[in-house]
Amino acid sequence: VDPPGMTADTVRLPQVSRRLTREEVLIARGTADAFALRRRHHDAATYNRYAPTGQMARDLYEAMENARCEAVGARDMPGTLGNIDAKIANEAERKGYAQIRSTQDAPLAQAAGYMIRHLASGRQMPGGAQNVLELWRPFIEQQAGHTLGNLNEVLADPVAFARLSRQIIKDLGYADQLGDDPDGQDDEEGGDSEQNQEEQDSAGDESQEQD
Repeated sequence: VDPPGMTADTVRLPQVSRRLTREEVLIARGTADAFALRRRHHDAATYNRYAPTGQMARDLYEAMENARCEAVGARDMPGTLGNIDAKIANEAERKGYAQIRSTQDAPLAQAAGYMIRHLASGRQMPGGAQNVLELWRPFIEQQAGHTLGNLNEVLADPVAFARLSRQIIKDLGYADQLGDDPDGQDDEEGGDSEQNQEEQDSAGDESQEQD
């Protein structure tokens, strides 16, 4: 009876009643597929390396990564799309997404994830999820449309997608929540190493001159 979830070695699916209704089965399958595709296509080291520090930015980052894993998996296993649609529709119904009429009440992070899945699969979102996407879609396209145009080129590459996600987060106005740029840190470390090497070489040359 605990909520669905996944740990390092355990997956917990939604409870199925003895009636074993079609809806229950689809939701359980969709949850299982979503967890399995996350396990298969998620690169934890890359994800953690590029993860933002602020809460809203992290929510956006997480929602887009989930959508990426599901979209990449669906290319190899199209049958997962229908199952995961059932899961998404059920979640949207429980959260009342179909009744939302303003972006103030609609979660931007979910909408960003829905946008990634929609663009990658060409499918509309099921049920109330489509309503949330449509409420935020004009804003997302206006702010991040250019960045999203590169989606299909990076979808299967966790590092490239993480960088694209950070750019989308910046486009949407949350640059202050990104934290330090991991790629920038690499450049600094590389520069320090080169400087140290130059200093060592210079010291070696001076020592030879003294000899």
